[in-house]
Amino acid sequence: MCVYKLHKDNSKYAYQESMHLTGKFAKRKRLCNEFQVRNFGFNHNRVDQFYRSQWQSGERSWFYLIYRWIWMLCFAAVFLVCLSLQYSDGKYFIFMTNWGVILGLLTQFVAAVLVTRWQFNINSLRSNICEMGTQGSPTTPLVKVYWLLHGVTMSVSLVITTVYWSILHGKMNKPMRFPVLSFVTHCLNSVFMLVDFLMVGFPVRVLHTVYAMLLPIIYFSFTIVYFLCGGVDEYGNHYVYPILDWTSPMRGVITFAGVFTLYCIYAIVFYSIYQFKRFLHRSFSTIWSPHCVGLI
Repeated sequence: MCVYKLHKDNSKYAYQESMHLTGKFAKRKRLCNEFQVRNFGFNHNRVDQFYRSQWQSGERSWFYLIYRWIWMLCFAAVFLVCLSLQYSDGKYFIFMTNWGVILGLLTQFVAAVLVTRWQFNINSLRSNICEMGTQGSPTTPLVKVYWLLHGVTMSVSLVITTVYWSILHGKMNKPMRFPVLSFVTHCLNSVFMLVDFLMVGFPVRVLHTVYAMLLPIIYFSFTIVYFLCGGVDEYGNHYVYPILDWTSPMRGVITFAGVFTLYCIYAIVFYSIYQFKRFLHRSFSTIWSPHCVGLI
């Protein structure tokens, strides 16, 4: 009897150990697959995930549709208020923070359009995708643009928040005319995008960080050209941000390297959150499945 029990316990332990090793192997394989060349692209066999929330159970969700339009209107309101109060003869557009606001608005607008088309089955969109299944649904150009925009906006929002509150806050050599608006654009922008990140159902691609990194390259290049052309901010400073004062090029280079490091860190963070979100979704789906509910 004792021998049988010992054998049974050993078998149970061996099974658990095997499952643990299998899980570790699967995670390692999944991470390695992320770095395949094809993941530079924007094709995905589950196109429906771009139209649906991670957490909705049915094909359609009025809650998700309303959420999408509320989020879009929030970003639109922030953009319009910022533009009206901070236009300053067009100097509104020289700041990275405002680039982030504009990108956020574009991202939320495209998302709202996609979900609206899905909800009301415009041009038989939902019917066609459901009919073709997971293998035959093409990733449309608008979906690809949305995927790109969402990744770029997520990264730049977190970088803006991190750089502003850790380095720039209180050190801009200019009066803070609109503190509430500054808080919204330097903090709540990231909160809004993180909430949205938790809501959406499509995957994160680590290699898409390459495209997100193009934005700081473009912006840094812009600040150099702006400086060389004698551009100033609304207070006459010859720089856009003190950390991008190109009279001291080394400061700009260090800032550039720091921003790129942040992008790499956040790429890992986003991928980890995405995997954890998938784990939670699978767990809740299992718990609330009809079979499990019947066993409770």
